[in-house]
Amino acid sequence: MEYRSIEEKKQQLFESFQQDYETAKAGKKIRPRLGNEMGINYMRERQTLSFLLHPELKETAYEIGYTIGVEITSDMIKGKTLPEIMDSNQPIANRDGYALEEIIEADENHAVYRHYECADCYGLPDIGDHICVYEAGVAAGMFSTALGKKCRVTETRCCAAGDPFCEFLVEVIE
Repeated sequence: MEYRSIEEKKQQLFESFQQDYETAKAGKKIRPRLGNEMGINYMRERQTLSFLLHPELKETAYEIGYTIGVEITSDMIKGKTLPEIMDSNQPIANRDGYALEEIIEADENHAVYRHYECADCYGLPDIGDHICVYEAGVAAGMFSTALGKKCRVTETRCCAAGDPFCEFLVEVIE
């Protein structure tokens, strides 16, 4: 068996994920018989139960999301200021079927946006927890890359905490 470092494997995966995004954008199937879609319950069961039973995983999930945002999805947004970046990001969630996104406010140092019908948690019972940590991490990675400044994204409201939508605070921290 050929030895490859974690960095080599990671780079190979990033390239594969990017190719999958391009394939899907071109309207082609990633999987020849099953296509590009799968049932929403597959992700929700694993993610929600993981975070409910092991809340310590949330920090790691945010970091994984951040890496995805930096390495894989950051080229999806454009702009030089946070308001421009937010406007560029806004249609992505709807396009990809993740959520309906609304920008509440945005200036040079912070922004607030909401997700309605969030794929992670809409329709779940009130478990008293914010669980959209991958989304927050991916957004932080994308926004940090686009701005060239570190950003933190925090989920402040969540359907899984009994809220009617998920809301995220974006803070430019450097």
